[in-house]
Amino acid sequence: MIQKLTFGEPFIAARYIEQEADYAAPDQCILVNLDTEQPVLVENGFSLPPLQACEIRFSHIRVPGKALLLRHAGTVDLNDLQTLDILRKVWKSNWELTHLPQHRGVPYYKSPKVTLGKLSMNLCLVAEPECPSGIHREHDRPIRELHVQVVGQGAVDLLRSPDPASVYASLPLAAGTVHIPEWNAEGVYPWHRYRSVTRCIFLAVSIEE
Repeated sequence: MIQKLTFGEPFIAARYIEQEADYAAPDQCILVNLDTEQPVLVENGFSLPPLQACEIRFSHIRVPGKALLLRHAGTVDLNDLQTLDILRKVWKSNWELTHLPQHRGVPYYKSPKVTLGKLSMNLCLVAEPECPSGIHREHDRPIRELHVQVVGQGAVDLLRSPDPASVYASLPLAAGTVHIPEWNAEGVYPWHRYRSVTRCIFLAVSIEE
């Protein structure tokens, strides 16, 4: 099954792929393996492990589980103010979505969210460098939470407490990558946050257990 998803418009095209024996990925894409158990087979013996991402180019892939392809991310220039303004007008800020005091003036913008069964995802624009998200540990339901870097650079910080000065590890993210799992064997998360390094776009993925 191949399904076109529109949540990345106007600049990023998305395809959801499930149980496809041979799919020809056009041009350069970011491939995200959304399956929790099965690898995606690319070419020449290379396989992408579960819950990981990479960049591919004109590749044939076999998807026994679930995957996502993002196209045209490499053409998005967030230093171009016209591009930045278009995204800020089309996607909604955290403040518009929640009206929580802590979100007022924070330059985070979210694309529409798409939900496919136990999987939900959306793109996030961080319009300024070195801008952290809120520090959190709990989620509103048991999930596996992934941050896939799409444009620019970012990081996921791990913290000892809600104090921003308590960072003890950072997981750097370049375009086309996803961090290693934050949760432990029992599914418990440390205090953590996403942080932009440059202006950037990342994909937020939630997979219900």
